[in-house]
Amino acid sequence: MSTEEATINPDGSQTFADPDPTAGESMGDEIPEDIPTEDAEEIVTGTDPAIYLALAALAFVLIFIVLRMRRKKASADVDDFFSNLDGEKVG
Repeated sequence: MSTEEATINPDGSQTFADPDPTAGESMGDEIPEDIPTEDAEEIVTGTDPAIYLALAALAFVLIFIVLRMRRKKASADVDDFFSNLDGEKVG
């Protein structure tokens, strides 16, 4: 990384001093020959993380539903037991 001196003009524009005549040359639109053009962009393959997030959310919902159903069934069994009791037999 080279540093260049900048001159600020009275109108606010800037000009850069170029002490090395070859330092200001840019490559422009030319592609250097040492960079292979076919492999310039690596294609990433794999599973999208959003799929893992969706599967985790689905598993959470399924577990929640199963636990909720089990709790309702247990609560219904207890309610049935007490509703079927005869008041005269207790006691």
